[in-house]
Amino acid sequence: MATVLLVDDQAEDRRPMAKLLRDRGYNVVTAVNAYEAMGAYKKEHPDLILLDVGIPPMDGLTFLMLLRQETAGMEVPVIVVTGRNDENTLSRAKDLKVRELLVKSEFEPQQLLDLVDQHVRKPAAQG
Repeated sequence: MATVLLVDDQAEDRRPMAKLLRDRGYNVVTAVNAYEAMGAYKKEHPDLILLDVGIPPMDGLTFLMLLRQETAGMEVPVIVVTGRNDENTLSRAKDLKVRELLVKSEFEPQQLLDLVDQHVRKPAAQG
């Protein structure tokens, strides 16, 4: 079972996304800030991260920058799910090799599921 790390400080956003992913068969680990997210990343080694940008006290893209500096964190797929749709956020996300960026008010649940399915790392072939 693939593990998704869901990082969002807003329970009204985090809970429905977590339920949606669990119902799809994913193991979901949640974090409400960047510090919890880093701890969860190191413990769980998720197959994909869903990341909000506005997670105080450190924003999500700063967390991602720190994660990308670690060897293991360089390749983990990240989908940003945010309320921000400004050029600076889009540019920073692109620089940090974010796979997708979804604006919270502009996507449907099925779109999120399709993107998660598409970007979850497939296990290496046993041989």
